Amino acid sequence: MTEVITKFVSRKISKIRWKSSTDDSFQQSDTFTTGSWDDKRNQVSVWTTNTDGYRTWMANQGLKTDIPENEPQLLCNAIHDGDIMDLAYLNAELIVTSSSTGSLHLFKHNTNPQAISCQQSWDRIHYHYGNNVCPCTCLATKGDNTIVTCGEDGRLNIIDINCKVPARIIEKADGCTQNAATFLKQNEVVTVNSIGQLKVWDIRQNKDEPTRIFLMTGERVPLHCVDKHPTQPHVVATGAMDGGLCIWDMRQDKFPVTLMDAHSSTMWEVRFHPTSPDNLFTCSEDGTVWHWDGTAVNNNKSQYGGSIFTSRNATSTEEPSTTASANPWLGSDASKHRVEITDVIPGNTMSINTIDITANTLLCGSDGEAIFTVHNMAIR
Repeated sequence: MTEVITKFVSRKISKIRWKSSTDDSFQQSDTFTTGSWDDKRNQVSVWTTNTDGYRTWMANQGLKTDIPENEPQLLCNAIHDGDIMDLAYLNAELIVTSSSTGSLHLFKHNTNPQAISCQQSWDRIHYHYGNNVCPCTCLATKGDNTIVTCGEDGRLNIIDINCKVPARIIEKADGCTQNAATFLKQNEVVTVNSIGQLKVWDIRQNKDEPTRIFLMTGERVPLHCVDKHPTQPHVVATGAMDGGLCIWDMRQDKFPVTLMDAHSSTMWEVRFHPTSPDNLFTCSEDGTVWHWDGTAVNNNKSQYGGSIFTSRNATSTEEPSTTASANPWLGSDASKHRVEITDVIPGNTMSINTIDITANTLLCGSDGEAIFTVHNMAIR
C-alpha cells in the first residue's frame, strides 16, 4: 500500500535527485540529494531513506537513535552560492549544480565520514552583457565528465570537468530563456525554451546552429521541462507553462504527436520511470503530483479506471495500432484509451517544484519546505 512520508526541512526545495547507481542494475538507491532556493544561505543536502542503517550509524557515533521509520535523514550538507536552478549526479560521488548567479558547481559526496564539499566552480559562465547576473537555468550530463549548461542569456556551454573553462560556447544558441535540457544520445542534446521550441544540438559539430528545431502547434506556450524515454530516446516528453503534457517523436517533422491537458498551472518537471516507462510522473505549481499509468493502452483495455487523456492535437503519421503496441505515449491512439492518472499527494496546495523516481519510491520537493517520500508506488 502506498505510503507518503512528509519531512519538513525549513527550506524551499528546487531540485531533488536520487543518487546514481554504481552499476547498470537499476538497484534502488537509498540516498538522494536536494537543492534549495529563495534563501539567504541555500544548501546542497544529502539524505538517506535507509533508517535502519542510519540508526546503526547514529549508535556508532554515540547519538540518540529515536527516529521515525522511513523518514529521510540528513547525512550532510554544504552552503551553495545562489539559488539551485538544476542538479544532477555525474556518478555515485560527484554532484553538479547550476546557480542563479550564472555559475556551475561540482560537489563531491564522501561517505566515510559523511561530508559534501565543492570541488570546482565555473563562475559566471552565463551572463548578460554589462556584467548583469544571469541564471544558469539548466544542465544535462553525459558520462562522468561532460556537462551542457543553458541559461537566460541564450548561451549553451559544453564543459569537461577536467578543464577550468568551457570546452565550447555557443553564444547565441537561443534568443530567449532555455528552461531545460537532456541528452538524447551520446552526442545529441535537446533543449526547450520559452517560446515553445525544442532544439536538438550535435555537440560534435562546430556549427552554432541546431540540427533540428521542433515547434509547439498553435499558441507558443513556454516549455519548462523535458525528459526522454529510457529505452526509446526518440520519444520525448515536455511540460508547459499552461500545465500541458506534450509527447514528441523526434523522427517526425517539427510538431508534437500528442498534446494533453494536464495540470492547472505550470508543469515544473516530467519523469519517465527508468525501468517501466509506461509510467510517467509530472509535478506542478498547482501543488499536484500525477502518476500517469499507460499500461492499459498497450494491453488494449479501453475501459480502465481513472482519468482519460484529453488530446488537444495529434500529428503522428504512424499507424495507431503499431504505435500503441510499441509505446503508449505516441500517436492519436493514446487519446482513445483510458490512462489511469493518480494524484499522488492529494490535498497539497504548495508548488511541487521537482520529482524523481526509482524502483517504487517517488521523491517530491516543495515550496512548502517539505520533502515527500512516496513508498510502494504501484508500478506495473
